[in-house]
Amino acid sequence: MTDNQPTEPRHSKTRQDFDEAQLAGLYEEGMANMALYHRHCQDPVIFKALGDVRGKTLLDLACGDGFYTRRFRKEAGADPVVGIDLSPMQIEKAKAIEDADPLGIEYFAGDASDLDLGRRFDIVTAIHLLHYLESGEEIAGVLGRVHSLLTDSGRFVTMVANPEFDLDIHDPEDSKKKFAYYFSAAPKENGAVMTFHPGGLEKEREITIGLRRWHRDFVNDIAREAGFEPEWHDPFISEEGLEEYGAGFFENYLPNPQSKLLVLYKQD
Repeated sequence: MTDNQPTEPRHSKTRQDFDEAQLAGLYEEGMANMALYHRHCQDPVIFKALGDVRGKTLLDLACGDGFYTRRFRKEAGADPVVGIDLSPMQIEKAKAIEDADPLGIEYFAGDASDLDLGRRFDIVTAIHLLHYLESGEEIAGVLGRVHSLLTDSGRFVTMVANPEFDLDIHDPEDSKKKFAYYFSAAPKENGAVMTFHPGGLEKEREITIGLRRWHRDFVNDIAREAGFEPEWHDPFISEEGLEEYGAGFFENYLPNPQSKLLVLYKQD
């Protein structure tokens, strides 16, 4: 198999942002800073929705440097596992980690809109993808491609920017201090760009990413048209997180999380 890259650059700003963050070491540093968020806020809903995937084939889209891809293989037991990302720099990093600690994962650079892998998967994941797409047509194109990549009983598990996120009740200082991210803008219109600052880095080194807010009904309609039945899941705090930090620690996060989980079940 060869890397699946389009002839003309697509989503070049997103690709450039993540290439530069990886090259400068900001991506790895930011992910380390967000460890508490991932472990106690995001991981629980992802792995609960993923369920028992031991021995099932899994494709991880927008895999970055393989942070979750490796965990889907090592912790959840999916096999075989393939990771795809738009950023060549992220894929280089993922391959370097795989070479140092082989898990049998294949990685390729490519755009989720243009994949032709010649095989199907029981599970497709994309921890963050749809909010980087720029139109309903792009979402429809990606979901159509995912539908074709899934087995008949397959499902797509993805985190998306919270359609109901409310900047008015968001405490950026609390969020940055505890979870290493904050939002500085979040217009409520469908498709509006929310300004997201992940990683908890200082101003002069800060990563700024634009996420599109896609309304729930808008996504549901596109998903159903593509042949899926959508199911939304609110994030929840791990038992370990509640025991270690107490419920009050998460009181500004839980009613207004940055992301929600969407599972799309392929229909007959």
